[in-house]
Amino acid sequence: MDTIIRRIRPEEYDLLREFLYQAIYLPEGTQPPPRSVIDLPELQVYLAGFGTRPGDHCLVAETEGNVVGAAWSRIMEDYGHIDSDTPSLAISLLPDYRGLGIGTRLLSGLLRLLQENGYLRASLSVQKDNPALRLYARAGFYIVTERGSECLMLRDMTRAGQQEDTDMEHTIEKQREAKIRQWFSMWLDKQVTGIADLFAPDAVYIESWGPEYHGSGKIKLWFEEWNTRGRVQRWDIRQYFHREDQTVVEWSFRCVMTDGTVQSFDGISLIRWNGAGQICFLQEFGCNENRYDPYAQGKTPVFREEQALWF
Repeated sequence: MDTIIRRIRPEEYDLLREFLYQAIYLPEGTQPPPRSVIDLPELQVYLAGFGTRPGDHCLVAETEGNVVGAAWSRIMEDYGHIDSDTPSLAISLLPDYRGLGIGTRLLSGLLRLLQENGYLRASLSVQKDNPALRLYARAGFYIVTERGSECLMLRDMTRAGQQEDTDMEHTIEKQREAKIRQWFSMWLDKQVTGIADLFAPDAVYIESWGPEYHGSGKIKLWFEEWNTRGRVQRWDIRQYFHREDQTVVEWSFRCVMTDGTVQSFDGISLIRWNGAGQICFLQEFGCNENRYDPYAQGKTPVFREEQALWF
């Protein structure tokens, strides 16, 4: 499922009504309010005449032709108001698209857009028990003040703030690398502990030769069952690549099955992270390490008579 982040089109401004409604935080067990709540004056400040004021910027997330999320800014007298030079932010996703890292991409893109337009700071308001608070903290927002159940957060986008962002990004990358090493070590040690922390409850894991596992529970089942049939002897990491909410890791792998079969290959894993720092998607791509040049003897290829062991 590919998701692109792009600027909103003027004919899509009306979609912000739905995303503003979806942005209303509901603690567990709370009944959702009627959709007419969006028409209250304190919420209309996010929408009325959007696109006509300085500071009105919006990015949307599009999946399979449908807009599934939005992040927008406006200088307004809202819950997150700081001053007349600082835009306030709102971010929202449709329920089925939460926890996939899309919110992180939207927020990062909007902050870059604001920087490009000369804004030095950005603010927002979030309830203290809203899990999104962790997402904002990882993006460089810090709490300025607390108002009852709300936190007013600010993001510095000056040069000093950008250095802090660089340091924070480096820290996040190191944390992700540590989690990947933990996953590989679990296979080497045959220790299943930690899967629920590493993987999101609705994570998807795809092996390069076809099997696909949905949910951390199924991933745990696969891990435990596979380790009754084989043993991983080597899973060495060569290098990492990081971009926004994704990590690519290059590795080499060797295992021995209980029937004596040895499998050895190179590969990469494409990993996406959710806002809680868990793996929400992982797809492996493998390559037989016993490679050769079929044109070594001339223009006519000579292929080995052996079954491909990996894809």
